[in-house]
Amino acid sequence: MKWTAAIVSAAFVATMAGAQPAPPPGAWDAGAFWHGAPDGPRERIQFLQDRINRGRADGSLDHHEADRAQGELDGVRNWIRQMHWYDAGPLGPDQRARVQERLDRISRQIRWMRHDGW
Repeated sequence: MKWTAAIVSAAFVATMAGAQPAPPPGAWDAGAFWHGAPDGPRERIQFLQDRINRGRADGSLDHHEADRAQGELDGVRNWIRQMHWYDAGPLGPDQRARVQERLDRISRQIRWMRHDGW
C-alpha cells in the first residue's frame, strides 16, 4: 500500500512538472533566448555584448539604456575576475549557475529596454 501511494505521488509530480504552461506570446523565455547561443560563460558574455552593440547601432537602445546594460555586463566581467576565474581555471557548477543567473537578468533587461517595456 505504501509503495502504491509513493508511485502514484511520483507519477503525479512528474506529470505536473511536464505540464508547465508555455510562456505567453512575447514573454521573455530564457530557453528561447539562448537557443543557438554558445554554452560557455565567456561566449555568452560576448553574445550579450554583441546585442548591446547592435542595439546601440540600430537605435533600439538609447544612450542611457545601452550604458546601463553595458555597466551590468561589465559588472559580471569584473565579478568573474574577482573570482580569479581567468587565472585559476574554470568556474565550478555553483559559480557557473550564478553567472548564468546574472546573464539571464541582463538579457531580460536588454529585451525589455529594446521593446520599450513590452
